[in-house]
Amino acid sequence: MSFVFRLMLLAVMSVLPSAMLEVWRSEEHRQENLAEVPARALGLAQIGAAEQRRILEGARQLLTALAMLPVIRDRDEARCGPALQRAREQFTLYTVIGAADLDGRIWCSSSTAGIDVSDRAWFRRTLETGSFSVGGYVVGRVTGRRTLNLSLPVHDDELRIVGVLSAGLDLDLLAEDLATREPAPGISLTVVDPFGTVLVDLPSRQQIGQPLPERLRHIVGAGPGVLDTEWLNGRREIVGHVPAIAPASPSFLVAVGLDHERFVEDAFRKGPPRVVSAAVMAAALLAAWFFATRYIRRPIARLMAVTERWRQGDMTARAGRIDRSSEISELGLAFDVMADAVAERERRMADMLESTTDSVWAIDRDWRVTFQNRRGKARLEGFDLLGRKVWEVFPELEAGPVGAAYHRAMEERVPTQVTFYFEPIAGHFEAHVFPSEEGGITLFVRDVTEALQARQALLHQAYHDPLTDLPNRNRLQEMVTQGEDGRMPSALALLDLDGFKHVNDTLGHPAGDVVLRDAASRLAAHLGGQGRLARLGGDEFAVLLFGAEAAANEAIVEGMLAALERAPFTVRGRQFRITASAGLARVPPGAAPDAETLLSNADLALYRAKAAGGGVHRVFSEADRAAYETQRLLDEQIGRAAEQGEFELHYQPQVRLSDGALVGAEALIRWRHPTRGLLGPAAFLTTLECSRHAPGVGGWIIDEACRQTAAWREAGLPLRIGMNLFAEQVASGDLEEVIEAALAAHGLPPQMLELELTENIALSQDGAELLAPLRALLARGIGIALDDFGTGFASLTALRDVPVTRLKIDRSFVSGLPEATHDAAIVESVLVLARRLGLEVIAEGVETEEQESFLAARGCPEGQGYRYGRPMPAEEFLAASLAWEARRGEARRRMGR
Repeated sequence: MSFVFRLMLLAVMSVLPSAMLEVWRSEEHRQENLAEVPARALGLAQIGAAEQRRILEGARQLLTALAMLPVIRDRDEARCGPALQRAREQFTLYTVIGAADLDGRIWCSSSTAGIDVSDRAWFRRTLETGSFSVGGYVVGRVTGRRTLNLSLPVHDDELRIVGVLSAGLDLDLLAEDLATREPAPGISLTVVDPFGTVLVDLPSRQQIGQPLPERLRHIVGAGPGVLDTEWLNGRREIVGHVPAIAPASPSFLVAVGLDHERFVEDAFRKGPPRVVSAAVMAAALLAAWFFATRYIRRPIARLMAVTERWRQGDMTARAGRIDRSSEISELGLAFDVMADAVAERERRMADMLESTTDSVWAIDRDWRVTFQNRRGKARLEGFDLLGRKVWEVFPELEAGPVGAAYHRAMEERVPTQVTFYFEPIAGHFEAHVFPSEEGGITLFVRDVTEALQARQALLHQAYHDPLTDLPNRNRLQEMVTQGEDGRMPSALALLDLDGFKHVNDTLGHPAGDVVLRDAASRLAAHLGGQGRLARLGGDEFAVLLFGAEAAANEAIVEGMLAALERAPFTVRGRQFRITASAGLARVPPGAAPDAETLLSNADLALYRAKAAGGGVHRVFSEADRAAYETQRLLDEQIGRAAEQGEFELHYQPQVRLSDGALVGAEALIRWRHPTRGLLGPAAFLTTLECSRHAPGVGGWIIDEACRQTAAWREAGLPLRIGMNLFAEQVASGDLEEVIEAALAAHGLPPQMLELELTENIALSQDGAELLAPLRALLARGIGIALDDFGTGFASLTALRDVPVTRLKIDRSFVSGLPEATHDAAIVESVLVLARRLGLEVIAEGVETEEQESFLAARGCPEGQGYRYGRPMPAEEFLAASLAWEARRGEARRRMGR
C-alpha cells in the first residue's frame, strides 16, 4: 500500500464518524499531539546517536590506519612525532594523538612524548580487551582540555599487542560543532560517556564533566527509551535517550529533552475544540492529506532517493535543504553532514594510503583489485591490475604461501602475514593482509629486499670477527653446543700469541692487524678440515676440534704452534718472531659439550702454559680447576680481610752501620686471619698484588704507616718510614694524591717517607706519563728505593729510567757474606755503582756480626735484618727502639770515660 493511498484512506475514514465520534476524535487528536512529543524526543536522540556513532567509527578507522604506518610498526621515534602531528592537524576534532608502549609510556605523540598513561583506565582496558576502546571523561595532562580518550591496540607481525594508539576527542570542539546545529528553543542535548559522566550539555554547558544524578544512572547502558522527569537543568522535560552503539562496549548515551511546558502543555492546549463540525474536520483532514503529500511524502521520497544513490556507491549524493524548517529538513542536513564527513574521511584515508611507503591494494570478495596506490603501481610497473582478478595476473602465487595467506584472510576473516620472493621483479616482499568491511581484503605490501640483505650482513657481522672474518665468540659458542656438519666437538683449544704486544708498541696497531690476519691464515691453513678456527678478540684464537683421539688433538695444536714459529712475520720491512701458547680442554666422554665450561677449562690450561714460559701447550686437568678455586677463595678472603680490617703492619728497624744508630723502619704487611692466625706475606701477598683490592690496601698501608710514624715522632723517635708499593698503585694515576693526603692528614714531612719499588714494577710502567708521579714525589723530598736490587729482569735499565734515591741489596746476596766470593763481588759492585750514581744503599737480610763488618768495611751506609730485630707490631717496635737507643747511649758514655 502506497504512502499516498494511506493518506487518502485516512482522510475518508476521518469524515465518516458521527458527531459523537467527532468529539472522541478531538480528544484523540489531543492525545496524538501528546504522543508526538516523546516520539519526537526519541527521534532526535536517535539522530544524535547516529552522529556519535559516526564520530566513534571515524576515530576507530583513523587509529586503524595509523597503526599500519611503518613509523608506528617499526617504532621510528624520529619520524613518528611529525607524522602524528600532521594527522592531528588534519583531524582537528582531536586534542592529541599518541602511541604508548606496554609499560604505558607515550613514546610518540603529536604533542609531548614521555607521558606515563599506565594509570589511565582506557589504557588498561585496551590491553585487556585487545580491541578498540572508549575511555571516560578526563582533562588532558598536556593540553589541559576536556577530553574523551579513544584507543586501539597496536599489533606486531605476529599479531601480538606491542602498544596502544590513542586519540583525545576534544569535548569542547565537539560541543561547539553540535551547537552549530543546536535544536529549537526548549530542546536540550546531552551526551553521556559509558561511565555516567556528562560529555556534552547543550545549551547550558554547565554539567560537563559531572556525573549523572543517581536517580538517572539507570539509563546508562539501557536501551532506547523516554523519560518524563526533572532533567539536569532543573526543568521538567520529556527526555528521549538512545545508546550510541560504538565499535567497543559499553556504549555512549545520547539524550534529547523537550521542555514539558513548551511542548506537552502547548500540545494539549492546541487540541481542536469539541464543537468543531464534521465538515471542518473533514476539510482539515483533506488539508492534512495535501500537506502530507507536499511536505512529507515528497521530502521523504527525495531523501530515500539520495540514500539509495549513496548506498550504490555514489559518494557525491546529497539531500540539500528540502524545505525551510522541519525535522525532515534537519534530517536531510544531518545526512549531508554525515556524507561530507565520510567523504572527507575517505579523502584523508586515500591521502594517507598514497603517502605510505608500502604498496596498498584493495581486493573485493571476487578477487578483483579495486584500489592500488601510486607506490604499488610504480613497484609493479608493467602489470595492469585495477579491475582485474589478482590470480589472473599472478597465477603462480595462488598455489603457494601467498595464496594460502590471502585465502585465509578472505575466508576466515582474520589478519594474516606472509613473506615471499617475487621473481619477475627480483624482490623480497612482506604482505600484511586484513579483512575489509566490504567482504574483501586489504593488502599492505612492503619491499623488504634491502632489509633482508642488511639483516644478513648484520647476522654475519654478529657472528664473525671483522678483522679476520673468522667466527667470533658468539659463533664459537653455537658451534660448541650445536656442532657443525653433523659433527659434535671433542675438544677446544685457546691460543694466545706471545710477543704480539711488541709489534703494536713498535709499529702501531695497523701493523698488529696485519700480523693477526697473517697468523689467522697460517693457523687456518694448518688446521684445514680438522676443526674450526675462531678469533675471540685481541691476540686470542680458539680452535674447535672434532676428532675423538686425545693424542691427535694435541698433535694438531702442536702443529699450529709450529706453523706460527716456522717463519717470521714481515711487516713494513721488519721481521718479528711470534710464538703462541695454548691451553687444550677435552669434552668428557658421554657428556654434552658446554661452551662456557670448555672455554673456562681451556683458559686455565692456557694460564699454565703462559706460566711455563710460553711457546708450549698444556692440557686441562682437574688440578688446574682446584688451583684456580684455591686462588679464587683466597682472593675472596683477602677482600673480606680488607673490608673487616684484618690486615696490620709490622715494622723492622733499619740501622746506620757506622755508629749503630736507628735511622728508619720498613712497614711490612701481615694478615691476622680469623682461623689461621698471623700470616706472613708469603701466604697471600702474590694474590693480593694481582687482585682488585691492591689499590685500596695499598692506600691503607700508606695512611697507617704515616699515622704510626707521626705518633713515634711525637714520642721522640723521628724515623724514616719505608713501605712497598703495589704495581696497581703506581699505574692507578692517583698515587701522588693519596700520598699527599696521608702526609697532610698526619702532619708528616715528606723527607720522612720512602717508597719501595721492585725492579719488575718499575720496568712495567711504560712511558714518561706513568713515571711522572714518581718524579713529582721525588721532587717533594720523598725517597724512592729500588727493592731487591739485582734480582729483576734489567736492573741497570731501571737505574737509567726510574727516579731512584736508594738501592736495597737483596738478602740473597748478603746471606753468603763474607765467604761467598761471587756474592761479595756483586755487593762490592753495587756499592761502587751507587756511589758513582749518587745513590744511598741499604743491605737487607743482615743477621751476623761478620756480615755487618764486611758491609761497613766496604762503605755500605745502612743495614736491615734479624741482627737488629724481626718485624714487630708498632708498640713492641717502639719499646725495642727506645731500649736500643738507650743501650747506644750507655755505650757512648762508657767509651767517653
